[in-house]
Order: sequence, then structure tokens, then C-alpha cells
Amino acid sequence: MKMNFGKLLLFLTILILLTACSAPPSDAKEKAYNTAPAPAAAEAETVPEALPTPAFEIVSAPMLTQIEMLDSQNGWAQAVNRILRTENGGQTWFDITPSDIPNDPAYAKSYFLDAQRGWVLIEDRDQPDAGMLFYTTNGGEFWSWHLVSFGRAEFAFSDLNNGYALFNLGAGAGSMGVSVWTTSNGGGDFVQVFLHEPGVEASMPMSGIKNGIAFRDPLNGWVTGSVPMDGVIWFYRTRDGGLSWEEQPMQMPASYENAQTSTFAPHFFDLNVALLPVRLFGEESSMVFYRTSDGGETWMPTLPVPMSGKYDIASPNELIVWDGGATLYTSSDGGETWTFHATNWQPYDLLRSIDFVSTTEGWALSEEGVYRTKDGGKTWSKLP
Repeated sequence: MKMNFGKLLLFLTILILLTACSAPPSDAKEKAYNTAPAPAAAEAETVPEALPTPAFEIVSAPMLTQIEMLDSQNGWAQAVNRILRTENGGQTWFDITPSDIPNDPAYAKSYFLDAQRGWVLIEDRDQPDAGMLFYTTNGGEFWSWHLVSFGRAEFAFSDLNNGYALFNLGAGAGSMGVSVWTTSNGGGDFVQVFLHEPGVEASMPMSGIKNGIAFRDPLNGWVTGSVPMDGVIWFYRTRDGGLSWEEQPMQMPASYENAQTSTFAPHFFDLNVALLPVRLFGEESSMVFYRTSDGGETWMPTLPVPMSGKYDIASPNELIVWDGGATLYTSSDGGETWTFHATNWQPYDLLRSIDFVSTTEGWALSEEGVYRTKDGGKTWSKLP
């Protein structure tokens, strides 16, 4: 009996050992295998987090005071208490007004190089000889500003760095004193290069109401204006960056030898080609565009158009003139010939400004709202 019991005990022991060896692993072991230590977070590649795009407020039916379209889709505008930008031809306007702007920018002077870069000059209402120049390089997402020693000045930039300002010191009896300022770092610093001082004779005369400034390059620039004298075109130039000025003689257009004139800042397209708008006042008010192909050394008048209204220069060859009446004039050859178009909309005196990107596509601001044409001014439609 003992032998049989011993064999049975041995058999049971072997059976238990074999069963244990063949059993599946426990849940704890399985989890430990699948949760092997992961690489430390510090060892992983760091991917910079993208900055969120600012959400601009959409402004419905803004009453624009100024507009500057750069192409058929992109443009800038100003309205009461707002600076705006569009990416769809004016159908939608985004509010890109700087949060720290101190005064209403509706009628502030501004200059836009392209769809991303622009300047807006805000005058100090308490100090006429001071202002804040706001500047953006990303379409108004972010703005920086610099204090400047002039307020409501005419200004322009020839490129991203070089800018020029003409500040009105006071006008009266057909005269106006001015100061001229230049910058070479995008408006970070302005240097005064010319100043009218009482009792001091200057190379640019006090006589004449100055209204515009433009430079071809850092040395060569022009100031425009008007003087109440027949047959005189008020037009002065500098060759030394604004330090000294000289009158540039201009030929009056045929049949307008006795007209009075007002010149406006020339529009340079490159170092050689530019157009100079001149308004003619005589028995019949007209517009004429002087053209230069040698960097402003010589200017020749094109064919005057028998209308003295709003004008725009879309390209070296594309010009538009309209007084808000039933006829709008366009030129596709730089003013050598003109074509008139009957319009379906006549805002007349309610017309504030026009802005065209070609002789066919343009925008008009009136006290009734913003209108757009795609056929050279024949038909206009009001934008929402």
C-alpha cells in the first residue's frame, strides 16, 4: 500500500508542475510588457507652437473716407475711428485699427507700399508740430509707432526705408512756410533737412501753397503747389536730399498759356518714368499729366482732358479723370489720347475720391457709400 501511495504522490507532483509550466502569463505580466518605459519627454523633438492668427472684426457697410486698392482684391481704407483692409475687392472689410491709436484716423495721412506694408500719421491735436507714425509690415496684424516732430504732413516713401515729409508751418495770402523731413530707416527717425524761418531767404520760396512731395531716390525730389499767377507752374526740385531747392521751368500746354495751375505730387514708377498731375484753371478747367522718361530732368505735357475732377493714375499708361457727372474719361496711352464713357451713376458733388487698378476696374467713394466698376466706369454697383 505504501508503494502505491508513494507512486501516486509522485505522479500528482509531476502533474502539478507540468500544469504550472503550461499556464498562460498573468495579466500583470502582460501589462508590464506593453508599458515598457517611453523615451523621456525631454528627449523628444520640440516643435514650436504656431502663433494664432488674430481674428479681425468684420465691419459691415463702413462709410469710408479714404481708399487705396493695390489690385482687384487687396486694399486699405480709412473710416471714422477705423483703419480697414480688404482681401476680396471691398466686399468685406476687416478692422485692423491699432489698439493704442490716440485719435480718429478717418482723415489721417497714410501711405501704403503694398498689401502688407503701410504707414498712418496721426497728429497730436494738442501739439500741431507732433504726431505718431504707425507702421505695419504684416497687413495690420501688428503695428508699431514712432513719435515724429510734425503733425498733419504730406508724406511718402520711395521704398521700405526711405521716406519724406512736407510739414505745413502756416499759410496766408498765397504763401506757406514748410519744413522738409527725411528718414532712411522706415520712419524710425526723421531728420529735418529744410526749414522756412521768418525773415530768412530760402531756396524754396515762401510764396505758393505747397501740397505734395515725392522723391525719385534719396537725393532727387520734388515739391508741388500753386500760386495765383497766370501761366506759372509752381514746381521745385532738390538734388541734394532736400537741403536746397530750385525752380524747375515747365512748358504750359498749348491753348492754356494764360491758365492758372495747381500741381500735385508726381507719381514715380521707377527711376526714370513718372507722371505729374496738373490742374488748369482758365475759361475751361482741365487736367493735364506731364510725363518724364529721364528721371525728372525734363517734363512734357500730354493732351489735356476737358474736366477738372477727381483723378487717379493706375499705371504709367492708365489714367482716369471724373468729376462725378455723366462722363468719365480714361487714357490707355499715358494721356496722349482720351476716351469718354457715359456712366449709369452720377454722384456729382457727393463724390469724394476714385481709385482704379486699371482703366476698367475701379472704386469710388461718395457720401452714399462705396461703388465699384468693372467696365471702365460705364456701370457702377454699390458694395455692401
